[in-house]
Amino acid sequence: MKEVEIIARKYFDQSLTDRERAIFEGGIALGALYHQFIGIPICKDRKLISNLERAIEEVMKLQPYRESVNVKINIEKIKGEKKHPYDYELLKGKHLDAKIIIKYGKAKATVAMKYIDELDYTLMYVERVEESV
Repeated sequence: MKEVEIIARKYFDQSLTDRERAIFEGGIALGALYHQFIGIPICKDRKLISNLERAIEEVMKLQPYRESVNVKINIEKIKGEKKHPYDYELLKGKHLDAKIIIKYGKAKATVAMKYIDELDYTLMYVERVEESV
């Protein structure tokens, strides 16, 4: 364990398991992704969308414990082609599908964010938690 991780660990309740901490870090990651990027101007330009997906993935990986970050922007939910220079849409939760794998100690949490039509809501959830021996 790195020295900075040892320093940070002392601020957390010592009864937390690696599993609980991985899930906590996953929730932080999803909340950060949502609240940092919602509101960015977008349009149905596939190159722009692809570049934005990669940029979000790369900056999200800068934060601790992120083993992988996968972001897809649902281009089909973006309004039609730009008709004039002022015609764009803002990135919304309904556009995002994201999966983040958090590795903390012996635990690995896969967390996800996805717009669920039947809920009319962008749901953040724990998809899977694994622990190594």
